[in-house]
Formats: sequence, structure tokens, C-alpha cells
Amino acid sequence: MSRSSNGLGLISDGLRHVQGLCGMTHDLVCITLENATGMAAFSSFGTVIDAVGKTPELINDGSTQRFSDIASLDLRGEPADGDPKLSLYIAAARILPLRVFRLERHRRASQVFLPLNNQRFIVVVAPGTDAPDWQRVQAFLTAPGQGICLYRNCWHHGLIALNDGDRFAVIEGGSYRMDTQELAVPDGVVLRVLRPATL
Repeated sequence: MSRSSNGLGLISDGLRHVQGLCGMTHDLVCITLENATGMAAFSSFGTVIDAVGKTPELINDGSTQRFSDIASLDLRGEPADGDPKLSLYIAAARILPLRVFRLERHRRASQVFLPLNNQRFIVVVAPGTDAPDWQRVQAFLTAPGQGICLYRNCWHHGLIALNDGDRFAVIEGGSYRMDTQELAVPDGVVLRVLRPATL
């Protein structure tokens, strides 16, 4: 994180501040998750699911590499929530730059997104307890095939796919339909996700 010199407070390295606090516009510049710096920046929001840097064990007569325990899933909030759910998401491509109108969170379970086509996607997250910190929203671009596990209570945008028909396996808590809280971006605040230069 870096502190601006004009009194506007903490601004993320991946966030370009365009105007003042009154009627402010934030352009979200994607931080890549292809290196340790990007992964460290994401670590307060969730876990990057990737085999890079991990040592596999060989199973199935040596024909399969198993990368074990690369993410802990916090999926059971209340006994009444029932079993965690596995869903298939088939997404349409988002048009970039993308205007952000709301963020959401799930208070009783983490949420996992696993791309099934080796595709990249964008993850928008923000710190905050009762509400997102709108000045510290960040955008991340996954490496091809990387998945993510968002911590419970992490404020985030809905899935941002980059191609029509992108498929994702999504693991959620059993009460995910009731466990989604959405908050709209405040009036006078404009958040835009810019197209990554590497796409």
C-alpha cells in the first residue's frame, strides 16, 4: 500500500486515483497473480489455487501428480446450512472497462472459483467489515488456469469472465442463496475495471 501526498489517504498500488473524494473516480488497474508480489497482495482476501511452487506426490501407479492441501475451505457456518454445494457456472464475457455498481460478501462460508478451460479471469475485492472500503478496492488478473478461494466475509464483485462460454466449478456453502449480502457503490463514486494490458 502507498500513501498519497495530497491527503487522500491510503491508495492501493493497483488503484489509480483520478479525482478528489467528492465525486471521485477510481480506475482499477489489474494486479497479476502470476508472481509472488501479486499473490501477497491478494492474501488478505483469499487463497490463490495453483500448483506452481508446490511439490506433488505421485499416485495412480505414477500416472497422476497430486497437489494436496493447496487451500483450506471454510464452508460450514451453521449446522442448518447443510452440505457445501458444487455448481457449474457458464459465464458471458464482461466488456472492459467495466463499471462496478455493487460488491457482495458471504458471511457463513468461503467461495471457490476453479476455471475449467485454463482461462484467466478478473477478481475484484475490497477490505472492510460492515461495508467495503471503497477507496481500497483492488482488481486482480489470474494466471491461466489459476483458481481462487475467497475468505468468508470478503467483499467482492461477481464473476468477471473474459470470454463467452467460460466454465467454472464453484464451491459454496450450503446456504449461499441466503448468505449473500450486496452493497451498492455510494452515489458520486465511480469504480471502473480497466482492461489489463496483457490481454
